[in-house]
Amino acid sequence: MSSSGANTFGHLGSTNHCSPVIKHLGKVVFLDSPVLGILRVNPDNPVLVTVNQDPVVLDLVYPAILGISQGMKANDSIQSLFEQARSLKSRGEYAKAIEFYQQILKEDPENYQAIRELAQVYSWNKEYDRSIQYYDILLGKSLTDYDALLGKAQVLGWAGEYDMAEDLYSKVIEAVPDYLDAYLGLANVCLWTGKYHQALGLLRKLEGEDPENQEIIRKIFDIYYVSGDFKSAREYYQKIIKLDEEYEAGPEVTADLCLYTIYSGYLYERLDVRDDWESSYLTISYRPEQTFTLVLSVNWLNRFGKTDRNVGLAFYSDITSSLNAYLGLTLSPEPDFSPSQRYDIDLVLKAKRGTSFLAGLDYLIFDEGVVQVYALGFEHYPSGRIYFSYKLFHSQDYDGLTSDSHLLKLNFSREKSYLYTFGYATGSEAFLVESREEVMNVESKTFFLILKRWFNPRWGMNINASYTDRKNSYLKRAIGTGLFFKF
Repeated sequence: MSSSGANTFGHLGSTNHCSPVIKHLGKVVFLDSPVLGILRVNPDNPVLVTVNQDPVVLDLVYPAILGISQGMKANDSIQSLFEQARSLKSRGEYAKAIEFYQQILKEDPENYQAIRELAQVYSWNKEYDRSIQYYDILLGKSLTDYDALLGKAQVLGWAGEYDMAEDLYSKVIEAVPDYLDAYLGLANVCLWTGKYHQALGLLRKLEGEDPENQEIIRKIFDIYYVSGDFKSAREYYQKIIKLDEEYEAGPEVTADLCLYTIYSGYLYERLDVRDDWESSYLTISYRPEQTFTLVLSVNWLNRFGKTDRNVGLAFYSDITSSLNAYLGLTLSPEPDFSPSQRYDIDLVLKAKRGTSFLAGLDYLIFDEGVVQVYALGFEHYPSGRIYFSYKLFHSQDYDGLTSDSHLLKLNFSREKSYLYTFGYATGSEAFLVESREEVMNVESKTFFLILKRWFNPRWGMNINASYTDRKNSYLKRAIGTGLFFKF
């Protein structure tokens, strides 16, 4: 047996170097293709093989022989498991995909690709600790595995460990200065932690080196948009469209990127005992960023056969993240029934759980004197589609008389395409009848409905109707319509 084995081994060793090769524990065996075709493993004796039906003892252990005889079947099995795992992963069935990756690692515990993809899938399934565990396995084998280091940094960012994530991204960038994903990941961490200027500084430098890189341009757009700088976001949105003509942001984003909004409308009020009233308006607002809006308005009021023209200028601004302020000034040149000047000041405090509180003062200047109106109120959003509000108004006129009124609103929105507003107002109005030196106190009730309809993020219309019962004075029915445009 030994002589036969020696002769056969010599035959194997004399083959050319183009033959298949088995390497194991420093032993190298070259196999001719004809021999490879009939190589068999004796299952009862793993170190015994037969070549041309002659038994040969090789100084190779069984796993080395598996590389030829059974390795192909094992590789096919692992490849099949990879295909199934990746298919499940692409469909978002992460838990099932994890089972297949675990099965691969049972067959091949050192499979790098399986460990790496398993770490990814655990992170997508929001099992961040398990994901980091598998990235640490890869980093335990090589501290310079920067793909694994990047993956771990991503998971730490998603888990809210921003400082640790920032440190790892910085290490990757220091070691591999042209690793774009590391820069984008670091920009994300800055975005999530509100370090907008740091993120923009990093990305603008990359943009200077590669001005047509869509990933960089889109990330800069994201940061400008989230930070509320809509003017700059609009500029980068235009750059994205030039690079990718098929790109289109969502409806809400598109609406926010519109810097200007124009409102126009007409209201007709029919009174049962007086001349009908009419009014029309045109309003233009400019919103260059989320925290600031400038509004210019013009109104024409036709009452008692006379027309007043009012011109207003106002702006909204966020004083802090939870406190918003509104300041407005309206002027009426040569008014017949409107105040010659009107000053509005409102403060809105945003509290927790969708509740806000309002306080305001209106200061109206007439030829006869000054009227002051104080307002207190709140609004609450029990859900994303419904909110209601209440306001109390207390007024004091130039005769020293006071009046109180209440305003209730219920708003219901439908998928950002409709907004229904139902309202009810009630109160009293005290005034002095100079001819009789008598103080009158008139109660009134108003019911109103407003329907606002968006046809797309850039334009829409509204219809409103109201009914007012001014006790012992008049009944008023009103209907109006308007259009709004964004660009």
